Amino acid sequence: MAYPTLSQQRGLAIAPKPFAIISFLASTYVIYYLLFTDRSRLKRLYHRLVLMMNIALLFLSFYYIWGTWAVPEGTPYYVGARGTIATCTVQG
Repeated sequence: MAYPTLSQQRGLAIAPKPFAIISFLASTYVIYYLLFTDRSRLKRLYHRLVLMMNIALLFLSFYYIWGTWAVPEGTPYYVGARGTIATCTVQG
């Protein structure tokens, strides 16, 4: 089995972060819009489902941003691993 090169490891560690940040901001906006600007939309089941999906996506995006920082330090083939067993468990 071929292990990833150092540049591939960096790419795998860094590539998801900008998209996760965009997703986090978009989810935050949708939640804000539904809860604070147009609350009347929450009378429909569709908008309540969209709200709950965006709340779940908010957590998922946060964990993608947190990403490799939660992996225990010294784990092979993880560039940017700075965490502990506890941070890895929390993210899992």
